[in-house]
Amino acid sequence: MSGISKEHILQAAREITGAKPTPERAEELAGTLNVLFTALDKVASDVTFEAEPANMHTALDQLAGD
Repeated sequence: MSGISKEHILQAAREITGAKPTPERAEELAGTLNVLFTALDKVASDVTFEAEPANMHTALDQLAGD
């Protein structure tokens, strides 16, 4: 998965909210999202999702270990 950049956060925030976080906050958000996406990719690497399953909440709970 490609990484989320500070620039992407700034652009998305502007488009979605009309506001713009500071560059420092955008960098922090990008870093946090990249860590989250990496962890999700690692945990779900053996799970095949061709389409959203009917029991999506159950699948997410199983991935979370609940």
